[in-house]
Amino acid sequence: MKRWWWIGFGVIAIAIMIVAAVIHQNSVVPVTSWATPNPLIRPHHNQAMSLTSPLSDQTETFSLPPHHLKGTDWYLPITQHSQLTYILHDGQARWIVNNQVLPLNNAPTDPVGQLIYAPNGQILAWSTPQGITVLHANHTQNLIPHAVAGYFTSHNVLDYVVHVGKQWQIHTPLRTLSLSSALSFGYHPFIFHGQAFVVDDQGQLEQVSLITGHATPIATVRATRWPELVDSLSYGHNIALLLRRPTALPAYLLIVKTPNRVLWYRWQTGLKPQIGISSGHLVINNLDPSGQLVTLVRDNLHPLPQSTGLFSQSPRGIIFQTSQGFILLSHIIS
Repeated sequence: MKRWWWIGFGVIAIAIMIVAAVIHQNSVVPVTSWATPNPLIRPHHNQAMSLTSPLSDQTETFSLPPHHLKGTDWYLPITQHSQLTYILHDGQARWIVNNQVLPLNNAPTDPVGQLIYAPNGQILAWSTPQGITVLHANHTQNLIPHAVAGYFTSHNVLDYVVHVGKQWQIHTPLRTLSLSSALSFGYHPFIFHGQAFVVDDQGQLEQVSLITGHATPIATVRATRWPELVDSLSYGHNIALLLRRPTALPAYLLIVKTPNRVLWYRWQTGLKPQIGISSGHLVINNLDPSGQLVTLVRDNLHPLPQSTGLFSQSPRGIIFQTSQGFILLSHIIS
């Protein structure tokens, strides 16, 4: 009987030690959540978006042009006489322009956010570690040293940014504007047809007029939690921003500023999201866990029927590859 008493005492002692260890561990490594209740500090009156009911859309099928790359999985038609075909996994690229075939031997492996085009389809440009490479359809090529964040105006003029001393110099046909080099920006900072520029000033997101130099606030986030402004675009009177937290499983924050309110949505994904415009609607990929494209309509997000990898932003809208070939997202039924 005495032996059983000692066994029972030992079991109780072991249980107490286990409970004490768990309590100690929880006090040393407190349980935390990756998401705060509201990622925006300002404006105070903002609205979280929800992923809600699906919407329908209309699409058009594209046939690849003659002489396209075999295995093309990214296609960008710029004009009737200027088209790009790409093989993403190894960065093979071909420009089919004016019935000529120009291989892009030093084009970026990932064209999204790196490769841009003039509206007339006769000039391409892309970012490199040395600067921006500019290629014309007549085969002439030049490098703008140390330039980043290129943007073609409606008049086929290239705007760009250069780091000089403690300043960013924004070169445009209108003027050269200097900003502090402490500011950061995404890979498409020019908005509203090149008349404004989006910057991140330690979590304060602003649009700077390239006409007056005046800065207008968009929103403020915690810089330690959202340190990277990835991309920005404008459509109508709206501005969309995409921010990233580069953790093991990256977190993303979509902010949309309309004339009436500021909206946001936050999610985690291991895939690279894109933002683009189709028939006047904001479209995002890699937001819905199902992989479907998502659009913003009436202050909420709605899945569309299609799933995509990387898409191209053509003058007519968003184009991506499916099992039926390449299709254009031509109309969203809202």
